[in-house]
Parts: sequence; C-alpha cells; structure tokens
Amino acid sequence: MAVLVGKIASVRVGATAVAEIGTLTLSGFTREALESTSFGDDIKEYTFGVGDGGEISFSGNYDPTDTNGQNLVESACLNASLFTGGNLRFYINNTTYLSVDTGGTILITKCKAISFDKSGIGTIEFSGRASGKSMTVINP
Repeated sequence: MAVLVGKIASVRVGATAVAEIGTLTLSGFTREALESTSFGDDIKEYTFGVGDGGEISFSGNYDPTDTNGQNLVESACLNASLFTGGNLRFYINNTTYLSVDTGGTILITKCKAISFDKSGIGTIEFSGRASGKSMTVINP
C-alpha cells in the first residue's frame, strides 16, 4: 500500500517554497447536476452542467519576512493577479505536485488572515479557487 506523509508536502510559487505552511486542502473537482425532470416523470432525472475546478486553502506560521512566498501570494490577492498554470504548486512529495492545467488560473481570494494567541505562534491563512481548468497531478 502506497501512502504519502504530510510532512513532505509543500506549497511553492514556481520552485520557491512558501515558508512555514503546515496545512493544505484542495477541495477537488465537482460538476453540477442539473435537474431535467419533466411533467409525467416519476423519478427525478439529471444532466451534467458545468464543472468547478475547486477551492484551495493553505495555512501555517506567519512569516512577514518571506518576500518570495507569503508576501508574494498576499500581493497576488491584493492586486487581483492570477497564478497561471503551474506557477502556484501544491507538492505532495519532493517531485509530484498539483496545479491547474495549462490555460487555467488560480485566484487567491483570501489573504491577510493573521491570528495571534497569547500563548501561541502567529498564524496566516490563504484561500482561493481554480478557474477555467481543474487541478492536475504533475509528475515530472
């Protein structure tokens, strides 16, 4: 049985790791099911609608000095800049990662979500959406 250990995962902008990230969630691809039932049908019928590339969220320890990682992702959010296919990567081991297919984009829709607790380390959270394409596993 092949399993992957979370401690080897990472979030990267190109080849540069976003510092201090410890949690990553990709919601996965979904496709709408549109009801197509008509008068006289006894059981509901459905047909496929459009797909949704999914939601993305990642969080970890806040590092304001990470100019090529956390600050770069934050800048994309604040300036409504898109990450194009392969620029924002979600690694599941040292070489294999998920990113949007060519032609797709990732929109970072939430940033600056910083939290501090008197007895803990400051944290930061980002979230976004895959647009135009779904996430694909890339194994170079």
